[in-house]
Amino acid sequence: MIIDGSQNMVVITYYSDVEPLKDHILYGKAYRKVSPARREKTDLFVFDRDRRLSLGVELLLINALNDLGEDPGAIEVVSDSKGKPILRGSDTCFNLSHSGERVMCSVSDQDVGCDVEIISPIDLNIARNYFHGVEYDSISRCEGEERFRMFFRFWTLKESFMKATGLGLSLGLDEYCISIGEDIAVDQNVDCRDYRFKEYAVDDDYCYSVCSVDGRFEFQMRKVELDSLF
Repeated sequence: MIIDGSQNMVVITYYSDVEPLKDHILYGKAYRKVSPARREKTDLFVFDRDRRLSLGVELLLINALNDLGEDPGAIEVVSDSKGKPILRGSDTCFNLSHSGERVMCSVSDQDVGCDVEIISPIDLNIARNYFHGVEYDSISRCEGEERFRMFFRFWTLKESFMKATGLGLSLGLDEYCISIGEDIAVDQNVDCRDYRFKEYAVDDDYCYSVCSVDGRFEFQMRKVELDSLF
């Protein structure tokens, strides 16, 4: 477990590429490794990529729990009264995300949210109609392809915040405002907690963001090669 000088756990974030799960043998190993509940959920998906993502996020969680010295087999993922996934049998807080061929998992001893999104052309009227006006103004000042990157920076930061609060999509996208500058901050009236953010840069076409009430983030994400887990 990574701790700071106060003996508290820092926020640890993992990511992985699920494309190796296209291999049927590796997919079968992954399927057998995850929980029965995850297998049942995975079976409901029609498309192969969705199935790979479903298995991949839980593989990251299992890997994280092993790193923390916990027994994944003794821990169950359940939902709290607000529908937020929590761990029964552990005090560890966690959050999962996936997009494209990427999966992401953040763990902490305090509330945490994470989000990954593939950067792609998108109708920026989504930001005009649903984001806070200040956020849309920041996006519209960008030029060319940079507008799409800025959109997804805001999107992942906003998603990570909503997930860290435990409210998820019940919280309107325009009910709070993210500011991106030398530091990242949020103007919000959801609660009285001080939320901190971390963006991670990887040499790919994805945005990765983490939000937590604990501002001590590992400097880099931990990349997990899924075929190394078996």
